[in-house]
Amino acid sequence: MAASHSPSRSTQQLRPELPADVPPFPTTDAEIDADDLDSVYGQLVKGVGHEYVNDRNVDELARRAEEDGHPILATELREWKSPC
Repeated sequence: MAASHSPSRSTQQLRPELPADVPPFPTTDAEIDADDLDSVYGQLVKGVGHEYVNDRNVDELARRAEEDGHPILATELREWKSPC
């Protein structure tokens, strides 16, 4: 006879209740302009939009992240640019 497993009380407390129309994780906005640095940068700060980083914009995005006090984002962008 298999025992049923239910999440512990502490695990259940870690799961926030979200409204039905809110995705459970950040998603890229549908109306992003891939050619607009402000639009791409805004998505990156939210933790999404990495698919819009390219060879043409990576240096400017990394510089801006550094200036705006986002050192981790700046490092990720510099690492994106470096060869593997």
